[in-house]
Amino acid sequence: MAQIIGISISLFCALLLGATYIIYPIIRYIRLDKQKNLKKNKAFAPNVAVLFAAYNECDVIELKINSILKSSYPKEKIQIWIGSDQSNDGTDEIVKELQKENPNIHLYRAEERTGKSGIMNILVEMADAEIIIATDANILFTPTTVEELVHSFTEDKVGAVAGSLHYHGEYANHTAIAENQYLQMENVIRLSESQHFGFCLGMEGGLYAIRKNLWSVIPAATFMEDFFQTMKIVEKQYQIVFNPKAIGLEEVSTSLAEEYKRKTRIALGNFQNLKRFQSVLIKNFWPVGYAFLFHKVLRWFTPHIAIVLILSLILNPLTTLLGIGLLMFCFVQFLLVKWKIHGRVAYFCAMNLAMLMGHIRYLKGVKSSVWQPTKRNQ
Repeated sequence: MAQIIGISISLFCALLLGATYIIYPIIRYIRLDKQKNLKKNKAFAPNVAVLFAAYNECDVIELKINSILKSSYPKEKIQIWIGSDQSNDGTDEIVKELQKENPNIHLYRAEERTGKSGIMNILVEMADAEIIIATDANILFTPTTVEELVHSFTEDKVGAVAGSLHYHGEYANHTAIAENQYLQMENVIRLSESQHFGFCLGMEGGLYAIRKNLWSVIPAATFMEDFFQTMKIVEKQYQIVFNPKAIGLEEVSTSLAEEYKRKTRIALGNFQNLKRFQSVLIKNFWPVGYAFLFHKVLRWFTPHIAIVLILSLILNPLTTLLGIGLLMFCFVQFLLVKWKIHGRVAYFCAMNLAMLMGHIRYLKGVKSSVWQPTKRNQ
């Protein structure tokens, strides 16, 4: 009997992992309507405020601002608000220099380090625009990024528009390749969800637009404010459109160590939001809870599920060797990461270890959401 229970647990864990990484993506790909044209409302041309927090971004801040200024959207209708979180590398001075020729650029400097969430709340309150475009300092806009976001507000029930991030630059190592493949898969899933559910889970924090009157104040010490806004929009029963043509360009980190730190922060924020929105899984399972479970929650618990799977195999006499083999395989992958000769499987293992560490950090308590910019092109 114990052996049957052990095998049942193993099969159930394997099914959960397959559901989130194989079955759900395949379903979304099959349901994707590649011929469906995205609706646009070119007559909708409100004032727009592009907002982002910056901490020591002197290497990219000028490129970022210039990419916005080169927008095809009417320049006089675009405000740019930069929130400096106590930058000390010359970021503020670069912004002030650009302000001399561009009065639509605004700089707010925090009195003390507060983190992205706190900065964004302040900037939204200060901005005088109907549409807020939230972004990051390292995300470069194309000339049509702003107009693609704005013109996707085709109806009053569209509360937000998610942009599409793309990696650019030269890269060939496994970290960069794996990240790029993951991002491509995410974009397909978001587009399919948007087409069939009227929302996508969730918006990329580096590029999304939201009606200012629908902005929800982000709780203190929140890391994943983009998913927080996503769920709040859905709770208010507004649509979230994914526009693959609203493109933001980002340089992928080629350092596994940097990606590990970034994924740990993301995981911490994921579990913050899971606590806030866990009731959706029961109260509104279709379609919100369904997408939340299979697109997000099961991924967040992948390392936990994997641990239960390995233990159930090891403790069952019929599958002990299989369990030990799987454990040793994971151990070898972590060694490959340490020796910096990892492949994509090792990358997957490392990122799920980061997920587990992020959960542990969350359980210890989160008092601050201050951050260090991710180093890229190492």
